[in-house]
Amino acid sequence: MPFKSINSKSLYYTVTPPPEANASNPLTLFFIHGLGSSSSYYFPIIPYLSSLGHRCITLDTHGSGASAYTASAGNSIASIASDVTGLLDALHITQNVVVIGHSMGGIVASQLALSDASGRIKAVVLIGPVNPNPAAADVFGKRIKIVEEQGMEAMATTIPQGATGARCSTLVHAFIRQLLISTDTNGYISLCRTIAEAPAPDYASIKIPVLLLAGEEDKSAPLSGCEKILEGYQSQVKKMKVLTGVGHWHVLEAPDEVQQAISGFLDELP
Repeated sequence: MPFKSINSKSLYYTVTPPPEANASNPLTLFFIHGLGSSSSYYFPIIPYLSSLGHRCITLDTHGSGASAYTASAGNSIASIASDVTGLLDALHITQNVVVIGHSMGGIVASQLALSDASGRIKAVVLIGPVNPNPAAADVFGKRIKIVEEQGMEAMATTIPQGATGARCSTLVHAFIRQLLISTDTNGYISLCRTIAEAPAPDYASIKIPVLLLAGEEDKSAPLSGCEKILEGYQSQVKKMKVLTGVGHWHVLEAPDEVQQAISGFLDELP
């Protein structure tokens, strides 16, 4: 399994190169998953996006998936963004990066766009991004107490049905359950705190192209919050697509629509 030591943490990552015939000057698509998830979340769409000629990189954030949690390191939006930057540096990727972030990963994607002094990041795709606010902090504070008392079983029992839309299949429910039940409890709690304590990014200072994908039935990142994020971005190129009948697990619930929306956005980048 591929691991890199980044910021004193052992982080699991994957690199899916484009087919050799399409390998000239590819974009690098860097995928950041959300809370209670892992890099596996994106694999329904990576084969298609890779086939278009793009290098695809995923990362299990610290305390998620195969990346073990180290209590001394902890988590924050800034630390996750630093881990992404560190991995890009370790892989010698210096240009033409499109960051794709789901849920909590959407906050990280915006933070990366803000802190990118080198111009390495070309665009961002936000999938059901959480917009930090006091109400969200209260929700995740309560979730921490539940997990401390009942473990990840409580999340695995409620989230697969409660956070998805009407179109979601039972197979996807089962996959989400597996993502949650296999998540390290302390890592999950740390990331709950990360979201609860996250400052809202300075969206008005971001001017690179942005695509926002929102779920019509998303309760975790409701349409009103997504609209506020997109309104804040000062990009000349900014687009939103609302996925009908979809909740908060967009890539798993509607992979074909997600990959088509992303590929269309990438085709239009300057």
